[in-house]
Amino acid sequence: MSLSAEYQRRHRERIRQQGKTEILLKLPVEAVALLDRLRESHGAATRGDVVVSLIQRATEAGNELKIP
Repeated sequence: MSLSAEYQRRHRERIRQQGKTEILLKLPVEAVALLDRLRESHGAATRGDVVVSLIQRATEAGNELKIP
């Protein structure tokens, strides 16, 4: 196993130990800019925290997420 592959394996394991997983999202630049504005205005540590918050709010409101 190469150093890079070992590093990635350990990184994924640390994330899993935190009860999380990592995903890659391809988003429009405008959507990322919105996430950044929300992150800053709400004091969130990461974009992921903003995404989790939005999902939780939609779920709590009983809104169905409409997938285009």
